[in-house]
Parts: sequence; structure tokens; C-alpha cells
Amino acid sequence: MNKRPVVGVVFGTRPEAIKMAPVIFELQRRSRELQSVLISTSQHRQMLDQVLAVFGIQPDQDLNLMTHNQGLNEITRRVLEATEATLASTELDCLLIQGDTTTAFAAALAAFYRKIPVAHVEAGLRSRDIHNPYPEEVNRRLAGVVTELHFAPTSLARENLLAEGVSPEKIVVTGNTVVDAVKLLAEMRALDCPLPEGIPEDGRRIILITSHRRESWGVELENICNAIIDLVQFFPDIRVIYPVHMNPNVRNTVMARLGKIDRIHLTAPLDYFGFLSLLRRCYLVLTDSGGVQEEAPTFSKPVLVLRKVTERPEAALAGRARIIGTSREAIVAEAADLLNNSIAYRVMSEGENPYGDGHAARRILEALVRWFQGRNPILEAGQEFQGTVSTSEEVAISG
Repeated sequence: MNKRPVVGVVFGTRPEAIKMAPVIFELQRRSRELQSVLISTSQHRQMLDQVLAVFGIQPDQDLNLMTHNQGLNEITRRVLEATEATLASTELDCLLIQGDTTTAFAAALAAFYRKIPVAHVEAGLRSRDIHNPYPEEVNRRLAGVVTELHFAPTSLARENLLAEGVSPEKIVVTGNTVVDAVKLLAEMRALDCPLPEGIPEDGRRIILITSHRRESWGVELENICNAIIDLVQFFPDIRVIYPVHMNPNVRNTVMARLGKIDRIHLTAPLDYFGFLSLLRRCYLVLTDSGGVQEEAPTFSKPVLVLRKVTERPEAALAGRARIIGTSREAIVAEAADLLNNSIAYRVMSEGENPYGDGHAARRILEALVRWFQGRNPILEAGQEFQGTVSTSEEVAISG
């Protein structure tokens, strides 16, 4: 490389910022080899700013695109137009996108239109159902079509890409950067925040719940809320803590159903330190979040996935999670099993995190540097993440 290539890093949501933070730090560490430009679309302004503050990240360009109650068409149009204008005025040799958000898809398309190579962090995740998760499954598939370099977090993600005809030379198995982020924050500060204000420290077991996905809005979210009510009635030794998403489609339902029930605590979204501290000390996790599915195994917490399908089957295949759907009866039965059965609980708590080992960002940067140098392979097979799950076996809803 005669000159330092310029790598753009685009993000707009809380999960993207969390998962890009280790990559950004690694870019800074290797600044003699690569230059970086950080571009924020601010698709989720408030929740994004929390994460950037925790990691001390300052975007070079803030497109500030968030508007109240914007729909998918509007978000896509605004991200595409604003990113295209930014790319037109910024000389990039590559654009890094992360995951499956509208920011990732639209920014990838804008880069493709300007013939800027796209590198996709967390490439190859597939649920094989375009409506679950919605719209993320389509976002990541479309982003993958215009991607030049696929950073697959696991061998299963690599299998998905190969099945779609992606050349093996364009795929690197890195592990998931969220594991890097968790370990990075644990090194920065002890994950021992107190419980959110107003929640007593009385020794009760804590169930942590997050649910926000579009496909859960309406009847499914009401089912989840009713199951939570059942659980606190059946188990006097538990408390439920539910950091409620800011989206009114989630917030209005949850506040109406759960707002005045003893031992159910509804909080504002927690900053990342606070959330990881709560994840570390909770007993059990119920979630429809992809990121939480990946984070919980680091803390040896069993996960009940409130979805029909998941693009992250590794934890279920490793016995660390169960896919249970959103049926009220199924949620109560599966949670009760883990609350009552210490053997089942212990089995789900043991083992390594199947999603990563904390070195994903280092692998991504090494592969990027080698890619710019024209080296092949861009990462030796022995340097890739060697996960504990290597089968493409389908994962069905439990029960």
C-alpha cells in the first residue's frame, strides 16, 4: 500500500454502535496502516448517543436523520440520499457496514452506486423467513448482494453465504464483535452497577426481559406481557425487570399491561454499562433481541428466545438457548422449567460463548489490511474464529 486506504464506518442504531466500537478502536490502533471516517446516520438518536458516550466515540460526520415516527420507506430514502451525498464528498476506499439495519442496507446501496467496495461485519446471518425478523432479514440479504468482503461471525454464517454462491475467497469467519464489546467494557469498568432506581435488593431471582421487534407488535407482545404476569403470580421469589424500548408501538402496550403490577419493573432503556451489569446478575433472560442472544452466553445466562425463528441458532444448537415463540403458555412453561429445575438450568448455563472469543475486531482489521494489499487468502484458516458449533442443523421452536 503506497498510501493509507480510507475506511468509512457507518452506523445509526445502538446495536450497530456497540458492535462497531471494537472495530473502531482497532482501526485507531492500526492508524499507521488505515485511515478511518466515522459516519453516523443517527437512525435511533437517543439510544445511539447513550452507547457513543459509554465508548467515548465521536462521529466525524453526523447525518442526524431521525424524525418522529418515521416509516421504513422514509428511513430508507433519507439514509440513501444523505449517505450518497456524504460519500460524494468523502474519498473512501471501502465502507464498513454492520448487521441488518436500514442504515446498513441503504448505506451499502449508496456505496455500491458510487462503486465503493462494501465490507459487511456480521455477514451471512439468515432466518430463511423474510418476515422474521422484519425487515432485518431482507436488509441483510440485500446488503450481502453488493458486499465485496463478508465478515461472517460463525461457520454457520459462512455456510449460508456459500450456499448463496458467495466466493469462499470473499468470506472470513471472525467471531461476533459484540463479544469483543462486552469484554472491552468489562476491562474498562467493573460491571457492578446497582439495580435501576426503585428496585429493592431483596435476594429475589431476577428475570430480564427485552422485546421490541416489529413482528412482535400487537397480539404477540400482549401474549408476552400476559406470560410475565403469570410468572410473577406463580413464582413469589422472582422480580421481572423490563427495559422498555422507546418505540410507542412497544411502549404503549407494555405500559398499559404491566405498568402497575407488583414485582414487574419497567425502566427506561439502560445505558450499555447498566444493561450488561443487569445481564451479569440476572437469573434468566427472555428476549427477542439478536444482540442479547449473543451477549448472554458470555455471562452464563440461559436464554429463552421470544421468536418463531432465529438467524442466530448457534446458542440453541449448543444448548445455551431455546427458541420458544410468543405463545403465553409456552413462555410460562419454558420459564417455569428453568425456575424449578436446577439441572436443566445448569446445563443451559455451561460452556463457551458460541458466538465469539473477543478477538473478532482484530481479525477484521487484519483481513482488511491484507485485502488492501491484494493478498490471498485474506486470512489464514488457522487465524479464523473456531466456534463450537459447526452444523447447519435446523432449530425448531421448543415444545
